[in-house]
Amino acid sequence: MAETTPITQRLRDFLDGLIVLKEDRTTYIRSANVLVNYDTLCELHGAVESQFGALDSGNEKSSEQLDAERLLDNCFLLISLLFLTIGRNLDPPATYAPSVVIKRLLVHLTESSNFSNKDISPVHDTLRGFKEAIQNNGSTHDLRVNVLMAAKVEECEAVLQDLQDKLNLISPTLYGVHERLVSLRRCIKAAEAKKKFSESEIKGYLDQIQQIDATKIAGKFVGDDGAVPEKGQKQVQLVMDRCYAMAEEALSRQGVIAPGLLHYSDTLHKVKHKLEKFELTQAWSLRETDLYEFMIKLMQYDDGRVDGKFVAEDGSSPEEGQSIILYLLRRSYAHIYTLLISSEPVSEALTPIFNQLQTVQRCLKEVQKFGIADPRDLYPYSMKLSSIENMKVDGKFMVGNDIPEGQGRVASLLAECFEICQELRMNAPDKSPAR
Repeated sequence: MAETTPITQRLRDFLDGLIVLKEDRTTYIRSANVLVNYDTLCELHGAVESQFGALDSGNEKSSEQLDAERLLDNCFLLISLLFLTIGRNLDPPATYAPSVVIKRLLVHLTESSNFSNKDISPVHDTLRGFKEAIQNNGSTHDLRVNVLMAAKVEECEAVLQDLQDKLNLISPTLYGVHERLVSLRRCIKAAEAKKKFSESEIKGYLDQIQQIDATKIAGKFVGDDGAVPEKGQKQVQLVMDRCYAMAEEALSRQGVIAPGLLHYSDTLHKVKHKLEKFELTQAWSLRETDLYEFMIKLMQYDDGRVDGKFVAEDGSSPEEGQSIILYLLRRSYAHIYTLLISSEPVSEALTPIFNQLQTVQRCLKEVQKFGIADPRDLYPYSMKLSSIENMKVDGKFMVGNDIPEGQGRVASLLAECFEICQELRMNAPDKSPAR
């Protein structure tokens, strides 16, 4: 039966199965289930390439091929999130979802022309880590999948290099003032995007722009070293001009969004709020696969733009609210990026233990700042660490008959907590009675 089923239907059925797996909250997601599904996806990937040719082929694509590639992308996106959920962050498939988000963010930075060294410098390091993961851990994975993952990273690097080239036109001594202006432009848009518009907040940012403007010497920006470099003056002035224009536009429009675009802003406000809550409670409440629906919704809105504009149901693209919706979309991407990059290489099954150890570690480090008056103050921490240590079976943290991913990370954190306890105990005042 499988041989006669069109490839798009096979992909659709497979994706439905992955969604069922991710939504099952009765138990943690097991590595074995993810790996079985990954093997099936590799076969489907091969079947798509056999039927339609290489995915990056420049040939004109049929509607069936476009559907197949879209479904395949979604399958890889969800498999990638599943790999992160089971703690296999260094496996090549785990790089797929973050690479997709990074590419979107970089394209939006290019579109907005509002970015600084602070934005792109960390991305260089992230992509370098992805390349190392693919190179060092790719031997146990399907070669075509490794090529696909590497291609995703290379796409990001190409966009990143274009941004870096533009940034290189600015003298490094002007990076400070440039970053402040880039940040102010975002602050203005964030204020405009709030559900309750505050004119005074916008005027406050406008005052800050004017203060930076007033520091210029003979119409030129002063570098961090007190000098006035020629390189980059034009680029920084352009950012300042856009800050002024954006502040004036915000004061003029007062946060108004055209009625035909309200469904975008309503949905994106909810998405952004939920993602912000995840950032606050990530360790305790986030299963990385929870991000799948958010990513699909954001990409749907993003790809539905026409000439960069969001389209109302009547086919029009009213101007009021376009930039606000775009800001909400970009911020939501940024929140997802933060959540993915901060994902710990620990299986969902070990997350409760890992979270407890992180809490103990934070408490011990606070105690370390001030010291202890009595070694007995360490008793609750020692008891907790000993109870976690006693959970091991043959040196491993077991869940049923499974040995979940992340053993090394959890064991390392446990050892660090024991070391801090021992150090505090040794440095505590001697409470033995005088003889």
